[in-house]
This record gives sequence, structure tokens and C-alpha cells, in this order.
Amino acid sequence: MNLEKVIKNSIANFDGKVAIYYDDLKGNTIKINVNEKYNAASCIKIFILVELFNQINKGIINKKEKLTYKEKDYVNGSGILRYLSKGIKLPISDIATLMMIISDNVATNILIDFLGIENINKTIKSIGCDNTELYSKFKSVENEMFSETTAYDYYLVWKKLNNYELFDKEMTQGIIDIIKNQKYQEMLGDGIDKVYKEIKEPIVNYIVSKSGKYESVRNDGGIVSTIYGNYILTIMIKDFKDENYLNDDYVYDLGRKISNIIFNSYIGKY
Repeated sequence: MNLEKVIKNSIANFDGKVAIYYDDLKGNTIKINVNEKYNAASCIKIFILVELFNQINKGIINKKEKLTYKEKDYVNGSGILRYLSKGIKLPISDIATLMMIISDNVATNILIDFLGIENINKTIKSIGCDNTELYSKFKSVENEMFSETTAYDYYLVWKKLNNYELFDKEMTQGIIDIIKNQKYQEMLGDGIDKVYKEIKEPIVNYIVSKSGKYESVRNDGGIVSTIYGNYILTIMIKDFKDENYLNDDYVYDLGRKISNIIFNSYIGKY
């Protein structure tokens, strides 16, 4: 059966909206609702990281510089900095690592202030992500949109990263090395069976991804690198019907199923 048809069948009876962009980088793509806007949630953090490396690349900032955690940076949600003492200083590289591998919201706010929202959005547009925007720092409130993106835009930033279109190989590798340690792989990574990742000579080289979660939104996307080549997959899910947004196992199950179908189809060709 056609892969796109299998994917569409898997989401046909889901009680929310789903957007998917898949590119095997060999000429085959699957595009489902790719231009519909979604709350980016923590997926916006990859764009912030790109702007950080953009300013490092241009010599505007030094990644060894230290930044201070201030009262204005506090926000609840994911991460550990919110539990630490205000006034502590950390190197920019460490703050970026916290933002990406444990999705630290305080670290994110520190970087947003330091880099500037206008600069972040300017770089987002310069790489072709016309429907992505960061509106504000992360806040300890509900029912507010801090940023938006689409499955296409989210795919595009990962594709450009994979193809070394944003930075040279050394700097790109620096970004990949940070994200490879990502602790939350609810859909993209968790959808791939451990046997392909954890054996002595695994089929999967690495997965670099960033997920996002906020109320009735569950997103994930990134690069899956295998011994046969790399592919890009972004999955965005919203408006599912659980009123408290707590019983989300079935949502993640759907994302994992999509990731699993695509991975098995990809390696099944070899």
C-alpha cells in the first residue's frame, strides 16, 4: 500500500487535527496540512538556537560569555533553572544546552532577552520560514500563544540544518551535538524500536529533534540519521478532545505510530 495512504488511514479517525511533513531527501515527500499554523510551543527553541549560532558565527557574541538568571526570566513549566537561585551565571553554551536537551523555559527566556525577539524573527524569515514567529518570552500563563509555526516551516529549518545551508559543517555539528542529547523524544524518537538504536552496530546513527507541548498541542520534529541516509519528519497535533490536556497517551501513541510507520518504510527499502 502507498505510504501516504497508510499514514492518512492511521489519522483518519483521530479526534483532533494532524499535520505531517516527511522528506526522505531522495525525492519522496508526504505533505498533510503542512501550511496550517500551530502553536509552536517548545519547538520554537530550535529557531532561537539557530539565531544564537548566527550571532556567534558573525562574531557578535562569544559563546563562552556568561549570562545571569534574573527575576524577570522566571517562568514555570519544563526545566530546572526555575528551581535554582536567581543571580547564578552560566556560559551561553550551557544555557543553550539546557534549553534544548531538557527544554528549560527559564534558559529560553534568558536567551530571548539576550538575542532579541526582533533578531530571532528576522533570522526565521531569512531562512524561508514565513509562517513562523516568536511573539514573546515564555510566560507563566495559560491560553496564550507565545509563538506559531507550521509543519512545513518546522521541516524547513531541520532540512537546512541537515544540508549545511545555515552554517558550515563544524558549526552545524556543534548544534547537532547539543540536540543529540535531547531527553524528550515522545514521538519521533520513541516511535523507533530500541533494537534499531541501542544494539552494538545500530541502524540509527542519531536523532536530533525538538518536541513541544502546550495545552491541546503536541508537536515533534527533526532529523533521523540512519546508516542508509537521513530523513526529516515533523508531526504536529492539535485540538484533541481531552478537556484537561492530561490524558495525552493516545495523542503520543498516534505520533509514535506515524514515526514507526515512516521509519520502517524507510529502512525497508534497503
